[in-house]
Amino acid sequence: MIVVGVDPGKGGAIAALGWRPGSTVVYPMPIVRSTKGRDEYDEAEIARLIWGLAGQMGVTVFLEKGQPLPPKMGGSAANFQRGYARGLFVGMLHAFVLSHELVAPRVWQATMHAGTSGEDLKQRSIIAAQRLFPGVSLLRSERSRKPDDGMAEALLIAEWGRRKLAGRIPTLEEARA
Repeated sequence: MIVVGVDPGKGGAIAALGWRPGSTVVYPMPIVRSTKGRDEYDEAEIARLIWGLAGQMGVTVFLEKGQPLPPKMGGSAANFQRGYARGLFVGMLHAFVLSHELVAPRVWQATMHAGTSGEDLKQRSIIAAQRLFPGVSLLRSERSRKPDDGMAEALLIAEWGRRKLAGRIPTLEEARA
């Protein structure tokens, strides 16, 4: 059984966890860089990654469900991008006939950020991922010097999914206690 976690933002990542130790991989979100305008998703590479995982027995994908932002926080453009990313991934998952679930950030964070302190959610994700996956690099590239929150969050979403499938996810009330 393989569990995949997807942080669907352009700074996100795709992580896959197997049921045996040492079978963890995380890929930065494939992006086509632009010298003019905005970077775009490398849809063909994303499809290759997901299709490569789909060939495995029993794949379940957990995709972070983007939350809409109010207009004063850049809502319209950001919400459009969230909708595009969600449609891209959900469409591929349906096309590849893969079991999947959308999970809100506050839901997986309640469990996976337990035991970390601070107000910065990105930093808490990095700390939690480093604790749970000490042998997995969170560097986006060989030239990177700092751990990447998108890589960390994809791993945490996948781990949350693995725990859910194993029946080990507490309710929100239990997680907050």
